[in-house]
Parts: sequence; structure tokens; C-alpha cells
Amino acid sequence: MKKILALIALLCSISVAAQQMRVQYGPWVTNVTEDSFTVIWTTETSCLSWVEVAPDNGNTWYQSDYPSYFETVAGRKMYGKFHSVNVKGLQKATSYRYRIVGKAIADDSDPYAISYGPLKADRGQHRIKTLDTKASVCRFSMVNDIHFDTGLYFDLINGMDKQNTDFIVLNGDITSYADKLDTLVRYTIEPIKQFAASYPVVFSRGNHEGRGSEWYLTGKAFPTSTGEFYYTFRQGPVAVVVLDAGEDKPDSDPEYSDQAAYDQYRHDELEWLKQAVKDPAFADAPQKICIMHIPAFDGPGAWYSQHWISQNFTPVLNAAGVKLMLSGHEHNYMLAKPGKYGNDFTIIANNADERLDFEATADKITVKTVDCTGKQTRCMTF
Repeated sequence: MKKILALIALLCSISVAAQQMRVQYGPWVTNVTEDSFTVIWTTETSCLSWVEVAPDNGNTWYQSDYPSYFETVAGRKMYGKFHSVNVKGLQKATSYRYRIVGKAIADDSDPYAISYGPLKADRGQHRIKTLDTKASVCRFSMVNDIHFDTGLYFDLINGMDKQNTDFIVLNGDITSYADKLDTLVRYTIEPIKQFAASYPVVFSRGNHEGRGSEWYLTGKAFPTSTGEFYYTFRQGPVAVVVLDAGEDKPDSDPEYSDQAAYDQYRHDELEWLKQAVKDPAFADAPQKICIMHIPAFDGPGAWYSQHWISQNFTPVLNAAGVKLMLSGHEHNYMLAKPGKYGNDFTIIANNADERLDFEATADKITVKTVDCTGKQTRCMTF
């Protein structure tokens, strides 16, 4: 009898445990503005989860009631394994604490009586700071072309200046394909999860993130202000336009299996770009830069899309006064000075195994490259 009771108790404990919320990947923060940010995470089981946000003033979570933010659609709170919550109505240039809270869905077979597991807050709390267009300096670190090399990825990000970094730029091909959301998140977020929770992630899609059966979920994992992989934002003196060159070969290339339609995509992006650079938040910035995975190189050996973006994006960026383009794709460090390909701005293609550290004031841009051991390999000023 004792053995039977012990077995029942064990089964009950397993059942209760199975109903608890457990975070699988994340959280990570993206789509940060002056008054909002988006927190994303996944859970092992279907859960109703939300984000609690508090001032970064040292108080405990129990000293006051703090607002909760949910993912909603047409007035209905969403539940599932993937969670994306946009936190709005914040103050600019302000540090906030946030944490994830939720409860597992135990049974949703009855539409009028969904039952839940116990309420649980994810361990720890995270801090994030909203953007500040009035800041005197903008600093970020950038990596690209990691292609599943999680050890290199961690070493590069771990070496960044954690006290003086506004955000992290992932400039394409962090993965080699996205056959499912799990692959994308496991290799893009999980290796740097302790940083992605507290440093805004600025995502620039590479051509490889457009490959795989569930490539389209990349936009879900990294939402933007435009709902596209091209968008603008500003931090301090720097206005940033993030562009997406799509794939590097013609749409008809056999490698794309009749799936590519990038010519039209880039044309639509061009029309958007012509208007985006006229926005005062961009046009009035002392420093303007472009982030795009594929560089606007148009010399011998250049890829198909490089010819197109050089002939179409570059004139718009020239007219807008862009000073610097940061790219990857080549896997080796390459630099094109103004005038080489019709560009009025410097183009840097960052090495695949180096981190690029950017710092800018209203008067000067400094770019350093660093290897995974922390050794500085280059220093340039513009």
C-alpha cells in the first residue's frame, strides 16, 4: 500500500511539474524605441505569459504594484509556446527592470473554463534602457557571418564593453538557414542569452536567414518598427538605416528552387528608402550610417544583388548624407573608400571572426575591430 501511495504521489508531482511554466529560450529584447521595447521568449509548454515592468530604482517587486503587459490580438490575450510582448508608454533614456511571469495551460479543451498550472515568475530580473536621441554619443558592437559557430559567437560578444554599449548589431548570417524557429533561436539567441536580455538586439537579415523551410519566422523573432527587415532608428547623434539586400544571386538561380522573388522586394524597399531618409529624425542627425549584410561593392567579382544595390540604394544613401556602411557577407575584412563604387561613404565589410565596435559623437566616428581573444586588429576614424 505504501508503494502504491508513493507511486501516486510521484505521478502527481510529475503532473504538477509538467504544468509549470518553464522558459526554453530567452528572453531577448528587440525593437527598442524612445518609449517602448519588445520582449520575446519561448516556453517548453503552452503558457499564458506576460511581462512585468518596474522602474530601475532598487525597490523589490513586492514594494509596489507594477504594470503587466500581455501579447494581445483583437482584445484577446494570447497563449502558446512563443511569446512576443511590446511594452509601451515608457520614458526615453530611462532604465527599466522587467521579468517574465506566467502559468502553463493545463487544459484548454473547454472554451469557457481553461485551467492553468501554478503561477510562476522566471528566475531573476533583467534591465533594459530606452533609446535617447539627445545622447552625446552612440556605441554598439556588431558581429556577422557566425554560421552556427556558437563558441566564436559567445567569445566575440562576451568581449564587448558591457558598461558602454547601447545595443548589439547582428549583421546577418548568424545562422546558415532557418529550417525551424528552434534552429534560428537556438543559434542566434541562446549563445548570448545573458546579453540579449539586457542589450537591445538590432537585427539585419543576411541572405542565409532567408533559407530553410521556416525562414519566414525570422521576422517574428525580430520584429521591427516597419514590419519589414528594413527600418530606421536613432540613438544620440547617429541615425541608422538598416537595409536588406535579400539574396545575392538572381531569382532564377537553381539554388533557390523557384522560391525567390527578391527583385520586386528590393524595388519596394527602394521606394520606402527614398521616403525614410527624408524623415527629420534621420535627415537632421549629425551622423548617418547604413547597416546592410551585403556590401554595396560593384567591382569585378561582385554578386548580382551587389550590382543592383550599388546602382539603386547607393545614390539614395549618397543624397541623404550617409557617412558609413557596415556590412559582412564577404567573411574577410574589406574596405571601400568613398568614390570606389560610386559611393560617397566608406563601406566596411567586417571579418567573420572579428567584432566591430562603433562609437560616434556629433563630430567623429571611431570604428575598431577586435578578435575573439580581445586583441584589437584595426582602428579607424571618420
